[in-house]
Amino acid sequence: MGEERTTIFISHASPGDNPFATWLAARLSMAGYDVWCDQQKLLGGEDFWADIESVLRTRTVKFVLVISAKLRDANGQLRDGVAKEIALANTLKKKLPDAYFVIPALVDDTPFDEFGIEFIRLNGIDFRANWAAGLSRLMEVLERDSVVHSTSVAATSLEAWRSVHKALSRNLATTPEVLQSNWLSIEKLPETIEFYDIQVPLSFSEIRSIASDCPLPCSDHGRLLASFASFDELSAALPESVPIKARGTLATRDFLAGRTGDILGIAPSDARNKVSSLVRQSWDRSMATRGLTRYAMANDIAAWWFPLGTPEDGQLRYTDRSGKARRRAVMGTRGKKETEEGAEMPRYHWHLGFTGAAFIGDASHIALRPRIIITEDQITPLDNKTKLNSVRRAVTNMWFNDKWRGLVMGFCAWLADDDGHIRLAAGEHGQITLSPLPMEFDIPVGVATDPASQIPTEEDEERFETEETVLRLSDPAFSALDEEDDE
Repeated sequence: MGEERTTIFISHASPGDNPFATWLAARLSMAGYDVWCDQQKLLGGEDFWADIESVLRTRTVKFVLVISAKLRDANGQLRDGVAKEIALANTLKKKLPDAYFVIPALVDDTPFDEFGIEFIRLNGIDFRANWAAGLSRLMEVLERDSVVHSTSVAATSLEAWRSVHKALSRNLATTPEVLQSNWLSIEKLPETIEFYDIQVPLSFSEIRSIASDCPLPCSDHGRLLASFASFDELSAALPESVPIKARGTLATRDFLAGRTGDILGIAPSDARNKVSSLVRQSWDRSMATRGLTRYAMANDIAAWWFPLGTPEDGQLRYTDRSGKARRRAVMGTRGKKETEEGAEMPRYHWHLGFTGAAFIGDASHIALRPRIIITEDQITPLDNKTKLNSVRRAVTNMWFNDKWRGLVMGFCAWLADDDGHIRLAAGEHGQITLSPLPMEFDIPVGVATDPASQIPTEEDEERFETEETVLRLSDPAFSALDEEDDE
Protein backbone atom coordinates (compact mmCIF):
# COMPACT_ATOMS: atom_id res chain seq x y z
CA MET A 1 0.00 0.00 0.00
CA GLY A 2 1.41 3.36 -1.02
CA GLU A 3 1.64 6.52 1.00
CA GLU A 4 -1.71 8.21 1.66
CA ARG A 5 -2.28 11.22 -0.59
CA THR A 6 -2.93 14.30 1.58
CA THR A 7 -1.04 17.12 -0.18
CA ILE A 8 -2.64 19.98 -2.13
CA PHE A 9 -0.19 20.98 -4.86
CA ILE A 10 -0.39 24.59 -6.12
CA SER A 11 1.00 25.07 -9.62
CA HIS A 12 1.48 28.64 -10.77
CA ALA A 13 3.60 31.01 -12.84
CA SER A 14 6.59 32.16 -10.84
CA PRO A 15 7.17 34.96 -10.02
CA GLY A 16 4.11 36.42 -11.77
CA ASP A 17 1.48 34.75 -9.59
CA ASN A 18 3.57 34.38 -6.43
CA PRO A 19 1.41 36.77 -4.34
CA PHE A 20 -1.80 34.84 -5.05
CA ALA A 21 -0.15 31.43 -4.63
CA THR A 22 1.38 32.46 -1.30
CA TRP A 23 -1.96 33.85 -0.11
CA LEU A 24 -3.82 30.68 -1.10
CA ALA A 25 -1.20 28.36 0.40
CA ALA A 26 -1.23 30.28 3.69
CA ARG A 27 -4.98 30.10 4.08
CA LEU A 28 -5.24 26.43 3.14
CA SER A 29 -2.47 25.71 5.64
CA MET A 30 -4.40 27.66 8.27
CA ALA A 31 -7.39 25.45 7.51
CA GLY A 32 -5.28 22.41 8.39
CA TYR A 33 -4.43 21.15 4.89
CA ASP A 34 -1.01 19.87 3.83
CA VAL A 35 0.01 22.27 1.06
CA TRP A 36 2.94 22.19 -1.37
CA CYS A 37 3.81 25.49 -3.04
CA ASP A 38 7.24 26.35 -4.40
CA GLN A 39 7.17 29.72 -2.61
CA GLN A 40 7.13 27.87 0.68
CA LYS A 41 8.97 24.64 -0.04
CA LEU A 42 11.84 25.45 -2.43
CA LEU A 43 14.18 27.29 -0.11
CA GLY A 44 17.28 26.87 -2.22
CA GLY A 45 19.69 24.04 -2.98
CA GLU A 46 17.05 21.36 -3.65
CA ASP A 47 16.83 19.29 -6.79
CA PHE A 48 13.55 21.08 -7.40
CA TRP A 49 12.16 19.06 -10.30
CA ALA A 50 12.92 15.75 -8.56
CA ASP A 51 11.18 17.12 -5.47
CA ILE A 52 8.18 18.31 -7.49
CA GLU A 53 7.86 14.99 -9.33
CA SER A 54 8.05 13.03 -6.09
CA VAL A 55 5.37 15.14 -4.41
CA LEU A 56 3.06 14.89 -7.42
CA ARG A 57 3.48 11.14 -7.94
CA THR A 58 3.26 9.99 -4.32
CA ARG A 59 1.56 12.58 -2.10
CA THR A 60 -0.67 14.94 -4.11
CA VAL A 61 -4.41 14.53 -3.61
CA LYS A 62 -5.45 17.71 -5.46
CA PHE A 63 -3.59 19.68 -8.13
CA VAL A 64 -4.61 23.37 -8.07
CA LEU A 65 -3.57 25.12 -11.28
CA VAL A 66 -3.50 28.93 -11.02
CA ILE A 67 -4.62 30.14 -14.44
CA SER A 68 -3.59 33.58 -15.63
CA ALA A 69 -1.98 35.22 -18.61
CA LYS A 70 1.34 34.91 -16.77
CA LEU A 71 1.39 31.15 -17.48
CA ARG A 72 2.55 31.92 -21.02
CA ASP A 73 5.82 33.43 -22.14
CA ALA A 74 6.32 36.26 -24.66
CA ASN A 75 5.81 33.77 -27.53
CA GLY A 76 2.49 32.57 -26.16
CA GLN A 77 3.88 29.22 -25.03
CA LEU A 78 3.23 27.65 -21.65
CA ARG A 79 6.20 28.20 -19.39
CA ASP A 80 8.36 25.11 -19.22
CA GLY A 81 8.01 24.37 -15.51
CA VAL A 82 4.23 24.73 -15.46
CA ALA A 83 3.89 22.72 -18.68
CA LYS A 84 5.79 19.83 -17.07
CA GLU A 85 3.62 19.98 -13.94
CA ILE A 86 0.42 20.04 -16.01
CA ALA A 87 1.56 17.11 -18.15
CA LEU A 88 2.38 15.00 -15.11
CA ALA A 89 -0.85 15.99 -13.36
CA ASN A 90 -2.87 15.04 -16.44
CA THR A 91 -1.14 11.65 -16.54
CA LEU A 92 -1.85 11.06 -12.84
CA LYS A 93 -5.48 12.12 -13.27
CA LYS A 94 -6.02 9.24 -15.68
CA LYS A 95 -4.63 6.77 -13.13
CA LEU A 96 -6.34 8.06 -9.99
CA PRO A 97 -9.99 7.38 -9.12
CA ASP A 98 -10.72 11.11 -8.91
CA ALA A 99 -12.35 13.00 -11.76
CA TYR A 100 -11.64 16.25 -9.91
CA PHE A 101 -7.95 15.71 -9.26
CA VAL A 102 -7.09 18.89 -11.17
CA ILE A 103 -8.75 22.11 -9.96
CA PRO A 104 -8.16 25.17 -12.17
CA ALA A 105 -8.21 28.49 -10.26
CA LEU A 106 -8.86 31.45 -12.54
CA VAL A 107 -7.34 34.73 -11.27
CA ASP A 108 -7.63 36.99 -14.33
CA ASP A 109 -9.64 37.28 -17.56
CA THR A 110 -7.77 34.51 -19.38
CA PRO A 111 -10.37 32.05 -20.80
CA PHE A 112 -10.12 28.46 -19.59
CA ASP A 113 -10.37 27.15 -23.14
CA GLU A 114 -7.15 28.87 -24.22
CA PHE A 115 -5.19 26.07 -22.62
CA GLY A 116 -6.48 23.30 -24.81
CA ILE A 117 -6.48 20.77 -21.98
CA GLU A 118 -9.48 18.51 -21.69
CA PHE A 119 -9.90 18.85 -17.95
CA ILE A 120 -9.73 22.65 -17.79
CA ARG A 121 -13.44 23.23 -18.41
CA LEU A 122 -14.70 20.62 -15.97
CA ASN A 123 -14.36 22.14 -12.51
CA GLY A 124 -12.72 25.54 -12.63
CA ILE A 125 -13.09 27.96 -9.68
CA ASP A 126 -13.33 31.68 -10.32
CA PHE A 127 -11.14 33.84 -8.02
CA ARG A 128 -11.33 36.98 -10.18
CA ALA A 129 -13.94 39.04 -8.38
CA ASN A 130 -13.17 37.97 -4.82
CA TRP A 131 -10.34 35.80 -3.58
CA ALA A 132 -12.28 35.01 -0.39
CA ALA A 133 -15.30 33.77 -2.36
CA GLY A 134 -13.02 31.60 -4.52
CA LEU A 135 -11.34 30.16 -1.43
CA SER A 136 -14.74 29.32 0.01
CA ARG A 137 -15.69 27.41 -3.15
CA LEU A 138 -12.34 25.58 -3.23
CA MET A 139 -12.73 24.48 0.37
CA GLU A 140 -16.22 23.19 -0.42
CA VAL A 141 -14.67 20.98 -3.11
CA LEU A 142 -11.99 19.75 -0.69
CA GLU A 143 -14.60 18.95 1.93
CA ARG A 144 -16.86 17.26 -0.61
CA ASP A 145 -14.00 15.00 -1.70
CA SER A 146 -12.96 14.29 1.92
CA VAL A 147 -9.43 15.65 1.61
CA VAL A 148 -7.71 15.03 4.94
CA HIS A 149 -7.03 18.05 7.12
CA SER A 150 -6.45 18.79 10.81
CA THR A 151 -8.80 20.62 13.18
CA SER A 152 -6.25 22.98 14.71
CA VAL A 153 -7.05 26.35 16.31
CA ALA A 154 -5.84 28.07 13.14
CA ALA A 155 -8.12 25.87 11.05
CA THR A 156 -11.09 26.77 13.26
CA SER A 157 -10.28 30.46 12.94
CA LEU A 158 -9.97 30.19 9.16
CA GLU A 159 -13.29 28.34 8.94
CA ALA A 160 -15.02 31.11 10.86
CA TRP A 161 -13.43 33.73 8.60
CA ARG A 162 -14.44 31.78 5.50
CA SER A 163 -18.02 31.41 6.70
CA VAL A 164 -18.38 35.13 7.19
CA HIS A 165 -17.03 35.97 3.72
CA LYS A 166 -19.12 33.24 2.14
CA ALA A 167 -22.29 34.51 3.76
CA LEU A 168 -21.59 38.16 2.95
CA SER A 169 -20.68 37.44 -0.67
CA ARG A 170 -24.17 36.01 -1.19
CA ASN A 171 -26.13 38.64 0.67
CA LEU A 172 -26.10 41.71 -1.51
CA ALA A 173 -29.36 43.49 -0.81
CA THR A 174 -31.17 46.38 -2.46
CA THR A 175 -31.33 48.09 0.91
CA PRO A 176 -29.55 51.47 0.65
CA GLU A 177 -26.31 51.83 2.60
CA VAL A 178 -24.40 54.91 3.76
CA LEU A 179 -20.66 55.19 3.09
CA GLN A 180 -18.56 57.60 5.15
CA SER A 181 -15.73 59.40 3.35
CA ASN A 182 -12.71 61.33 4.62
CA TRP A 183 -13.89 64.49 2.83
CA LEU A 184 -14.88 67.66 4.65
CA SER A 185 -17.24 69.68 2.50
CA ILE A 186 -16.23 73.31 1.89
CA GLU A 187 -19.47 75.11 2.67
CA LYS A 188 -18.28 78.66 2.10
CA LEU A 189 -15.31 80.45 0.54
CA PRO A 190 -14.39 84.13 0.97
CA GLU A 191 -16.52 86.15 -1.43
CA THR A 192 -13.60 88.01 -3.03
CA ILE A 193 -9.96 87.59 -3.98
CA GLU A 194 -7.55 90.54 -3.92
CA PHE A 195 -4.80 91.10 -6.50
CA TYR A 196 -1.64 93.15 -5.90
CA ASP A 197 1.15 94.58 -8.04
CA ILE A 198 4.69 94.22 -6.72
CA GLN A 199 6.37 97.64 -7.01
CA VAL A 200 9.87 96.39 -7.73
CA PRO A 201 11.08 94.45 -10.80
CA LEU A 202 11.23 90.74 -10.08
CA SER A 203 11.39 87.55 -12.14
CA PHE A 204 8.49 85.12 -12.23
CA SER A 205 10.44 82.65 -10.09
CA GLU A 206 11.13 85.34 -7.49
CA ILE A 207 7.45 86.27 -7.36
CA ARG A 208 6.55 82.61 -6.94
CA SER A 209 9.07 82.32 -4.10
CA ILE A 210 7.62 85.41 -2.36
CA ALA A 211 4.13 83.92 -2.54
CA SER A 212 5.40 80.59 -1.23
CA ASP A 213 7.20 82.18 1.73
CA CYS A 214 4.36 84.51 2.70
CA PRO A 215 2.90 83.69 6.14
CA LEU A 216 -0.59 84.52 4.81
CA PRO A 217 -2.38 82.48 2.11
CA CYS A 218 -0.95 83.86 -1.12
CA SER A 219 -0.45 82.75 -4.73
CA ASP A 220 1.39 84.17 -7.71
CA HIS A 221 -0.76 85.17 -10.69
CA GLY A 222 1.52 86.19 -13.48
CA ARG A 223 3.38 89.21 -12.03
CA LEU A 224 0.61 89.73 -9.47
CA LEU A 225 -0.01 88.31 -6.02
CA ALA A 226 -3.45 86.86 -5.28
CA SER A 227 -4.74 86.53 -1.72
CA PHE A 228 -7.82 86.57 0.48
CA ALA A 229 -5.92 89.07 2.68
CA SER A 230 -6.51 92.83 2.66
CA PHE A 231 -3.85 95.32 1.58
CA ASP A 232 -2.92 96.18 5.19
CA GLU A 233 -2.70 92.50 6.16
CA LEU A 234 -0.55 91.48 3.23
CA SER A 235 1.70 94.55 3.43
CA ALA A 236 2.46 93.79 7.07
CA ALA A 237 3.20 90.16 6.27
CA LEU A 238 5.60 90.76 3.38
CA PRO A 239 9.22 91.94 3.76
CA GLU A 240 9.81 95.68 3.42
CA SER A 241 11.77 94.91 0.26
CA VAL A 242 8.53 93.78 -1.41
CA PRO A 243 6.24 96.84 -1.61
CA ILE A 244 2.80 96.16 -3.11
CA LYS A 245 -0.05 98.16 -4.61
CA ALA A 246 -3.70 97.12 -4.91
CA ARG A 247 -4.44 95.98 -8.47
CA GLY A 248 -8.09 94.99 -8.18
CA THR A 249 -10.74 92.76 -6.59
CA LEU A 250 -12.62 89.85 -8.16
CA ALA A 251 -15.57 87.86 -6.88
CA THR A 252 -14.27 84.38 -6.09
CA ARG A 253 -16.99 82.79 -8.23
CA ASP A 254 -16.00 84.96 -11.22
CA PHE A 255 -12.32 84.08 -10.85
CA LEU A 256 -13.18 80.36 -10.70
CA ALA A 257 -15.18 80.75 -13.90
CA GLY A 258 -12.29 82.50 -15.65
CA ARG A 259 -14.04 85.88 -15.70
CA THR A 260 -11.16 88.21 -14.79
CA GLY A 261 -12.00 91.51 -16.51
CA ASP A 262 -8.88 93.66 -16.89
CA ILE A 263 -6.87 91.39 -14.59
CA LEU A 264 -4.69 88.73 -16.23
CA GLY A 265 -6.93 86.04 -17.73
CA ILE A 266 -6.88 82.44 -16.53
CA ALA A 267 -8.46 79.12 -17.50
CA PRO A 268 -11.09 77.86 -15.01
CA SER A 269 -9.02 74.73 -14.29
CA ASP A 270 -5.98 76.84 -13.38
CA ALA A 271 -8.17 79.17 -11.31
CA ARG A 272 -9.46 76.18 -9.33
CA ASN A 273 -5.88 75.08 -8.67
CA LYS A 274 -4.93 78.56 -7.37
CA VAL A 275 -7.98 78.74 -5.08
CA SER A 276 -7.24 75.19 -3.90
CA SER A 277 -3.74 76.39 -2.98
CA LEU A 278 -5.14 79.35 -1.01
CA VAL A 279 -7.52 77.03 0.86
CA ARG A 280 -4.74 74.57 1.64
CA GLN A 281 -2.55 77.39 2.95
CA SER A 282 -5.46 78.59 5.10
CA TRP A 283 -5.77 75.04 6.42
CA ASP A 284 -2.07 74.87 7.32
CA ARG A 285 -2.19 78.28 9.00
CA SER A 286 -5.23 77.27 11.04
CA MET A 287 -3.60 73.99 12.14
CA ALA A 288 -0.59 75.93 13.43
CA THR A 289 -2.91 78.33 15.26
CA ARG A 290 -4.59 75.36 16.94
CA GLY A 291 -1.25 74.26 18.43
CA LEU A 292 -0.43 71.35 16.12
CA THR A 293 3.16 70.70 15.03
CA ARG A 294 4.19 70.66 11.38
CA TYR A 295 5.95 67.66 9.86
CA ALA A 296 7.22 68.00 6.26
CA MET A 297 6.40 64.98 4.17
CA ALA A 298 7.26 64.26 0.52
CA ASN A 299 6.72 67.19 -1.87
CA ASP A 300 6.67 69.46 1.19
CA ILE A 301 3.15 68.35 2.11
CA ALA A 302 2.51 69.25 5.75
CA ALA A 303 1.26 66.72 8.26
CA TRP A 304 0.01 68.42 11.43
CA TRP A 305 0.44 66.28 14.53
CA PHE A 306 -0.58 66.50 18.17
CA PRO A 307 2.27 67.38 20.54
CA LEU A 308 2.21 66.52 24.23
CA GLY A 309 -0.54 68.46 26.00
CA THR A 310 -2.74 69.05 22.92
CA PRO A 311 -5.48 68.37 23.78
CA GLU A 312 -4.74 68.59 27.48
CA ASP A 313 -5.74 65.01 28.32
CA GLY A 314 -4.63 63.57 24.96
CA GLN A 315 -8.16 62.51 23.99
CA LEU A 316 -10.43 63.42 21.06
CA ARG A 317 -14.14 63.31 21.92
CA TYR A 318 -16.92 62.95 19.39
CA THR A 319 -20.45 61.64 18.92
CA ASP A 320 -20.93 58.72 16.58
CA ARG A 321 -23.79 58.25 14.12
CA SER A 322 -25.91 56.57 16.78
CA GLY A 323 -25.55 59.58 19.11
CA LYS A 324 -23.21 57.79 21.49
CA ALA A 325 -20.24 59.66 23.00
CA ARG A 326 -16.88 58.21 21.99
CA ARG A 327 -13.21 59.12 22.39
CA ARG A 328 -9.88 58.33 20.75
CA ALA A 329 -6.31 58.86 22.00
CA VAL A 330 -4.00 61.10 19.95
CA MET A 331 -0.78 59.58 21.23
CA GLY A 332 0.64 56.44 22.76
CA THR A 333 3.79 54.35 23.10
CA ARG A 334 5.45 51.46 21.33
CA GLY A 335 7.99 49.13 22.92
CA LYS A 336 10.13 49.45 26.03
CA LYS A 337 13.76 50.23 26.78
CA GLU A 338 15.91 50.46 29.90
CA THR A 339 17.57 53.61 31.15
CA GLU A 340 21.15 53.61 32.43
CA GLU A 341 19.70 53.32 35.93
CA GLY A 342 17.83 50.15 34.93
CA ALA A 343 14.39 51.73 34.89
CA GLU A 344 11.96 50.84 32.11
CA MET A 345 10.56 53.53 29.84
CA PRO A 346 8.77 53.78 26.47
CA ARG A 347 11.02 53.21 23.50
CA TYR A 348 8.94 55.20 21.00
CA HIS A 349 5.99 57.57 21.16
CA TRP A 350 3.41 57.79 18.39
CA HIS A 351 1.43 60.94 17.65
CA LEU A 352 -1.69 61.30 15.53
CA GLY A 353 -1.50 63.80 12.68
CA PHE A 354 -3.42 64.75 9.54
CA THR A 355 -2.78 66.14 6.10
CA GLY A 356 -5.43 68.19 4.37
CA ALA A 357 -5.64 68.42 0.57
CA ALA A 358 -8.05 70.99 -0.91
CA PHE A 359 -10.10 70.33 -4.05
CA ILE A 360 -12.26 73.03 -5.64
CA GLY A 361 -14.92 71.94 -8.11
CA ASP A 362 -18.40 70.46 -8.23
CA ALA A 363 -18.02 69.03 -4.73
CA SER A 364 -15.41 71.28 -3.13
CA HIS A 365 -13.82 69.62 -0.13
CA ILE A 366 -10.72 69.05 1.96
CA ALA A 367 -9.58 65.43 1.96
CA LEU A 368 -8.24 64.37 5.35
CA ARG A 369 -5.63 61.67 5.68
CA PRO A 370 -4.49 60.39 9.08
CA ARG A 371 -0.73 60.26 9.64
CA ILE A 372 1.27 58.71 12.46
CA ILE A 373 4.44 60.52 13.55
CA ILE A 374 7.05 58.71 15.66
CA THR A 375 9.26 60.37 18.29
CA GLU A 376 11.57 59.15 21.01
CA ASP A 377 11.14 62.21 23.23
CA GLN A 378 7.57 63.35 22.38
CA ILE A 379 9.10 66.40 20.68
CA THR A 380 11.28 65.54 17.68
CA PRO A 381 10.19 63.12 14.91
CA LEU A 382 12.69 60.42 14.02
CA ASP A 383 15.19 61.57 11.39
CA ASN A 384 15.62 58.08 10.01
CA LYS A 385 12.66 57.73 7.61
CA THR A 386 13.12 53.98 7.28
CA LYS A 387 12.97 53.55 11.06
CA LEU A 388 10.03 55.96 11.33
CA ASN A 389 8.04 54.05 8.70
CA SER A 390 8.90 50.71 10.26
CA VAL A 391 7.73 51.75 13.74
CA ARG A 392 4.65 53.43 12.28
CA ARG A 393 3.62 50.20 10.55
CA ALA A 394 4.21 48.27 13.76
CA VAL A 395 1.99 50.71 15.68
CA THR A 396 -0.91 50.62 13.22
CA ASN A 397 -0.92 47.09 11.84
CA MET A 398 -3.79 46.16 14.16
CA TRP A 399 -5.80 49.33 13.63
CA PHE A 400 -8.97 48.52 11.72
CA ASN A 401 -11.45 50.68 9.81
CA ASP A 402 -13.54 51.62 12.82
CA LYS A 403 -10.41 52.89 14.59
CA TRP A 404 -9.47 55.14 11.66
CA ARG A 405 -13.05 56.39 11.20
CA GLY A 406 -13.16 57.29 14.87
CA LEU A 407 -9.89 59.23 14.64
CA VAL A 408 -11.23 61.26 11.71
CA MET A 409 -14.53 61.93 13.51
CA GLY A 410 -12.70 62.91 16.70
CA PHE A 411 -10.36 65.26 14.84
CA CYS A 412 -13.28 66.99 13.12
CA ALA A 413 -15.09 67.42 16.43
CA TRP A 414 -11.94 68.88 17.98
CA LEU A 415 -11.63 71.42 15.15
CA ALA A 416 -15.26 72.51 15.24
CA ASP A 417 -16.37 75.74 16.92
CA ASP A 418 -19.12 75.83 19.53
CA ASP A 419 -21.75 76.25 16.81
CA GLY A 420 -20.60 73.04 15.13
CA HIS A 421 -18.67 74.41 12.13
CA ILE A 422 -14.98 74.32 11.25
CA ARG A 423 -13.58 77.70 10.25
CA LEU A 424 -10.25 78.47 8.64
CA ALA A 425 -8.80 81.97 8.92
CA ALA A 426 -8.56 83.39 5.41
CA GLY A 427 -8.22 87.15 5.97
CA GLU A 428 -10.40 90.17 6.53
CA HIS A 429 -12.59 89.31 3.57
CA GLY A 430 -14.06 86.27 5.22
CA GLN A 431 -13.45 82.77 6.47
CA ILE A 432 -13.49 79.35 4.89
CA THR A 433 -16.25 77.30 6.47
CA LEU A 434 -16.14 73.50 6.51
CA SER A 435 -18.71 70.91 7.47
CA PRO A 436 -17.94 69.41 10.90
CA LEU A 437 -18.75 65.90 9.68
CA PRO A 438 -17.16 63.90 6.85
CA MET A 439 -19.25 63.70 3.69
CA GLU A 440 -21.45 60.62 3.37
CA PHE A 441 -22.68 58.95 0.21
CA ASP A 442 -25.80 56.85 -0.25
CA ILE A 443 -25.48 53.75 -2.40
CA PRO A 444 -28.51 51.77 -3.64
CA VAL A 445 -27.25 48.35 -2.50
CA GLY A 446 -25.56 47.03 0.60
CA VAL A 447 -24.37 43.82 2.22
CA ALA A 448 -27.09 42.23 4.29
CA THR A 449 -26.14 41.33 7.87
CA ASP A 450 -22.88 43.24 7.50
CA PRO A 451 -21.76 44.11 11.08
CA ALA A 452 -20.27 47.36 9.77
CA SER A 453 -23.73 48.58 8.81
CA GLN A 454 -25.03 48.02 12.32
CA ILE A 455 -24.47 50.24 15.34
CA PRO A 456 -22.35 48.19 17.78
CA THR A 457 -22.23 48.64 21.50
CA GLU A 458 -18.89 49.28 23.21
CA GLU A 459 -18.90 45.60 24.25
CA ASP A 460 -19.46 44.56 20.61
CA GLU A 461 -16.63 46.81 19.43
CA GLU A 462 -14.23 45.34 21.96
CA ARG A 463 -15.25 41.80 21.04
CA PHE A 464 -15.00 42.42 17.28
CA GLU A 465 -11.54 43.99 17.64
CA THR A 466 -10.29 41.15 19.85
CA GLU A 467 -11.57 38.49 17.44
CA GLU A 468 -10.10 40.20 14.38
CA THR A 469 -6.75 40.68 16.13
CA VAL A 470 -6.62 36.97 16.99
CA LEU A 471 -7.43 36.05 13.38
CA ARG A 472 -4.73 38.32 11.98
CA LEU A 473 -2.10 37.15 14.43
CA SER A 474 -2.82 33.53 13.45
CA ASP A 475 -2.66 34.31 9.73
CA PRO A 476 0.78 33.40 8.33
CA ALA A 477 0.14 35.63 5.30
CA PHE A 478 -0.28 38.71 7.48
CA SER A 479 3.13 40.24 8.12
CA ALA A 480 2.88 41.88 11.51
CA LEU A 481 6.13 43.65 12.32
CA ASP A 482 8.13 42.68 15.35
CA GLU A 483 10.03 45.09 17.50
CA GLU A 484 13.35 45.94 15.89
CA ASP A 485 16.65 45.77 17.71
CA ASP A 486 18.28 49.02 18.75
CA GLU A 487 20.73 50.21 16.16
